[in-house]
Amino acid sequence: MRIGLPRALLYYRYGRFWECFLAELGAEVVLSRKTDEEILARGLAAVSSEVCLPIKIAAGHLLELADSVDAIFFPRMNWLGDKLFACPKMIGIVDVAAMLVGNRVKLIAPIINGNFMSAHLKAGFEFTRDPFRVSQAWKKAKSELKNTSIRSDHAQGVRDSTVGVIGHFYNLGDDFIGRTIITTFRRCGYDIITKEEIPDDILSRDNGFAKNIRWIYERELYNAFEYLLNQVAGFCVVVSMGCGPDSLVAEFMREQAQKRSVPFLLLVIDEHTGEAGLVTRIEAFVELLKRRKMPRLARMTAL
Repeated sequence: MRIGLPRALLYYRYGRFWECFLAELGAEVVLSRKTDEEILARGLAAVSSEVCLPIKIAAGHLLELADSVDAIFFPRMNWLGDKLFACPKMIGIVDVAAMLVGNRVKLIAPIINGNFMSAHLKAGFEFTRDPFRVSQAWKKAKSELKNTSIRSDHAQGVRDSTVGVIGHFYNLGDDFIGRTIITTFRRCGYDIITKEEIPDDILSRDNGFAKNIRWIYERELYNAFEYLLNQVAGFCVVVSMGCGPDSLVAEFMREQAQKRSVPFLLLVIDEHTGEAGLVTRIEAFVELLKRRKMPRLARMTAL
């Protein structure tokens, strides 16, 4: 059985887990190719212009797979622990998928309502009636679930050469969206740290303002920002045009950064965002960081 995995959205958090899980169940896993202009164009033609760029890209990946596989594996993430919800558009993309490709290919869309494990064990019975095989597939695949440890050199005070790049995994993980941002900072001589390098127990904290954030991935953004606030030279926050949760949380981050006099760059992306424009804005931000570092270097030299 050929099972398609769209290389979009939740794939950038759970993709390796899904590939392993499905392969252990005996499926031939087929990935859509990496995002490119053609995939984006197909998505733009298929969904409303009001949805955000990641949803448009996801639609393109679904259409890419529809005629080349027996089924598409596309879970619906409603909420995880503490009733933290995914954004409405991410929840609704599964219904959009059914309208786009449901008459051409089977959709296997387990619903994740808090219990990630249970949803996948139930989905396993779409492939085999053997509960032992489903259980073993879960055990072998679960090691691929996110469990990171932050690099030790990022916990030792402000790093003048490090920028916190705060954005959703499905934006920064997709080269079509995130590559220019990441490579430009590195070309300019700056290391970057993203929230994917921060342990889950920090990203999921419900202390202080984060407790008020009821969207799971926006809570991660804010907690990553707060954790790195005194450890980086500045922040680049990447949000999607038209995403209400992103816009709201980004404003709280900007406010906190301004109070601490930490440089803050907000990049709002959509399908019209050009590479040259991104590079220009990042280079200008890097120039600001370098100018701020010069007085510190002068003081150190004087001593």
